[in-house]
Amino acid sequence: MTTPVLQTEKLSMVFPNGNKALDAVDLSLHPGRALALVGESGSGKSTCAKLLTHMLRPTSGRILFQGRDITGLSGRRELLEYRRVVQMVFQDPFAALNPAHTVAHHLARPLALHRPDLDRAGRGAEVRALLTQVELDADSLLHRFPHELSGGQRQRVSLARALAVNPAVIIADEPTSMLDVSIRLSVLDTLQRLKAERDIALLYITHDIATARYVAEETAVLFRGRVVESGPTAAVIDGPRHPYTRLLLSAVPDAGRPFDAGGSLISRADAVRRLSEGPGDLVYVGPGHKARTVDERVAA
Repeated sequence: MTTPVLQTEKLSMVFPNGNKALDAVDLSLHPGRALALVGESGSGKSTCAKLLTHMLRPTSGRILFQGRDITGLSGRRELLEYRRVVQMVFQDPFAALNPAHTVAHHLARPLALHRPDLDRAGRGAEVRALLTQVELDADSLLHRFPHELSGGQRQRVSLARALAVNPAVIIADEPTSMLDVSIRLSVLDTLQRLKAERDIALLYITHDIATARYVAEETAVLFRGRVVESGPTAAVIDGPRHPYTRLLLSAVPDAGRPFDAGGSLISRADAVRRLSEGPGDLVYVGPGHKARTVDERVAA
């Protein structure tokens, strides 16, 4: 596998109120590949995203970009350059776009800031190319405002804006959770295609473990700030080894079985969460596949 473009080493975050949002988290993002960071609300997913984009400073641990320790990055110019190459796509596509500006403005502005080689005509051509890459029709959308777009169109514009500055990393924080179910898969397919075509390292943050299969080659499952299982997505989803991972999978709707059929873990969810809080080490359970050790009797 290629050298990670962005990785964390024992990344931890404790807020002033004593809440430990992240606890010694190790993640690696590789060019042209996606890592799904999965967990329920409050697991620390968004805190991880804020640390990686330098919206927050970690309590301890390191963040490495292309092998360089950038944990303490503070200079304005360095921060701006880092945030250019590490882009964020937010959960709410409407809040992420300024309602006073058109689609053309949202895409032309980052080009004007970061692509001084382009003149006005060049920026216009690039804006059209970006919209085409995210499967939008430039002729019909260029002069529209965010409120005139559907949720899926707004999220694709947000993705095009992130792509405008040629990022090395895209962090997509629940990018489809506010979209209609009917268009979620098409947006995920677009993410999957673009990360491969542009050799982008993608961190796909989601509470829905089932969608990881469509986007990510690797998956890490986060529970209350700790990684409880990680590895190749197929191994984690098809052969989960940690009870919390199995709990998340048992909550995925399946038209072929009644909810909670077959004595799934949902009826024992509280016991599984208590079990997952206990001590344990991440150990290899298969090729590239790790799971945190637990005492299964606690959840019995």
